[in-house]
Amino acid sequence: MSFPRSDAPGELRKLEEFCNSARFLSSEDSLITPASTALWLRERGLATAEPSRKEHEQLVAFRETLRDFLGGQRRAAAVPALNRLAKSTLSGIQWSAAGEPMLPPRKPGGTEGLIAALLGILFAAGVTGELGRLKTCRNPACRSVFYDRSPGQTGTWCSMDVCGARNKMRSYRSRHAG
Repeated sequence: MSFPRSDAPGELRKLEEFCNSARFLSSEDSLITPASTALWLRERGLATAEPSRKEHEQLVAFRETLRDFLGGQRRAAAVPALNRLAKSTLSGIQWSAAGEPMLPPRKPGGTEGLIAALLGILFAAGVTGELGRLKTCRNPACRSVFYDRSPGQTGTWCSMDVCGARNKMRSYRSRHAG
């Protein structure tokens, strides 16, 4: 059975969009240069200034670390990098005047603030149990991030019509190769 791959709900959509700023199957990457990164971030209301070359490299590395983490198979390798980023960008759990828990950034705004905000979303999804639904497509040539709406959280492909079908065809051909 196939389940629709609509956008992730709520704040998870920001993580999904950020991770999918690169579409490897179509050779598209919106974060290819600092200027293209600034445009992409501005269009989504995530940042206003153009990142420096170092900040640009940090954002691209963070995106790929998130993909690894959400992919499950490379999660263990991504955890130390996420922990380092969390330690350097987040100031720790605090509560708002209304009693809501929050993870404020050490430096609001800029690249560090954006990374902190996305890490905060990742953390909240882990607490609510939604993190298991945000996944990286198992097709190594694709690696798109998708929100798994299947009842048992068993989705492995961003699309059964594309990546799932390709995998099934490869598997069929290898079984019937003569």
